[in-house]
Amino acid sequence: MLILAFDTSMAACSACVYDTQRAAVLAQAHALMDKGQAEALAPMVRDVIAQAGVGFAALNRIAVTTGPGTFTGVRIGLAFARGLGVSLRVPVVGVNSLAAIAANEKSRSHPIVVVSDARGGEVYVATFDAAGHELTPPSILRREDVAAMLPAGRVRVLGSGAGALLDQQMLLRSGAGDLPVAANFVRNAADLPTTEFPPQPLYLRPPDVKLPIAYTNAGPTAAGLLAQIHAECFAQPWTTIAFSELLSGAANMAMLAFNHQDPTGFVLFRRAADEAEIITICTRPAFRQRGLARALVQHSANLLTAQGIRSLFIEVAVSNVVALALYRACGFETVGLRKNYYERDNGLREDAHIMRKGLAL
Repeated sequence: MLILAFDTSMAACSACVYDTQRAAVLAQAHALMDKGQAEALAPMVRDVIAQAGVGFAALNRIAVTTGPGTFTGVRIGLAFARGLGVSLRVPVVGVNSLAAIAANEKSRSHPIVVVSDARGGEVYVATFDAAGHELTPPSILRREDVAAMLPAGRVRVLGSGAGALLDQQMLLRSGAGDLPVAANFVRNAADLPTTEFPPQPLYLRPPDVKLPIAYTNAGPTAAGLLAQIHAECFAQPWTTIAFSELLSGAANMAMLAFNHQDPTGFVLFRRAADEAEIITICTRPAFRQRGLARALVQHSANLLTAQGIRSLFIEVAVSNVVALALYRACGFETVGLRKNYYERDNGLREDAHIMRKGLAL
């Protein structure tokens, strides 16, 4: 069996191809990064597949970390895994990120404690026996409460939050690595049961508190502001003139979102009969990871429903795994594919998923 495994759940990106018959990693890659996993993952996967010399069609299983970790990182990996699994018609299995880190430890001489920084004075914690079998599942604790759950005797500790425990007796600081590495945890995925459903994210804390948001219609006079926000979000921004022309049409409409007096983003859509299409949607970088994009989509859906719209569409680049995960979470489903829809700076073109959300009466 050939397994493709990858991770984007924390401050790294890794991928590998593993052959269970030979018990060998055929190709692997690993890079540290605090952000940028969405752009790095697909090329990294293509590279390890090419280096392994097997081709995507030869894969029998996909393995991905499910968290805990960063909300964006976890979504990137799971969305990419789900998309590959559907297109290749192979099962997708999930490995929790702390078990993935525990797989870095090869000594097998003492129980293992994985402590990963969760910020805000908290850590993610899980414990394992010397063979790497889970003793306690991942949980989130205050740093000062971790000592109470340590196994008796000498233990090996690893993870980005391990430093908080180094004053404890009987602890051995592991140097095996504090982040998930696909080439290490892929063996854990070989024996996992498969189901017809994709793995779900393991979130141990709610997302950041959402900001209070107000919405207003944006007409042609707001074209300059929309162009400014668009330029913050895209490498090929639209001009003020382009927005002014778009908003002059009766079928087009834009909704601006504000946090107090600060514009946080907008959505621009086109209506025709009982259907509408999102032309573009932007959340300013300073306000991301607060649930604002999802709130914009939901507000627009509610507004369009009241206007008699029954179907809402959007096109999303096949490589934009973060956006794909967002829209799926908002209730969109892929209903088609536009070949060579997006033109890129390198002269190449990229396909786009056509996604649809049904709007309730």
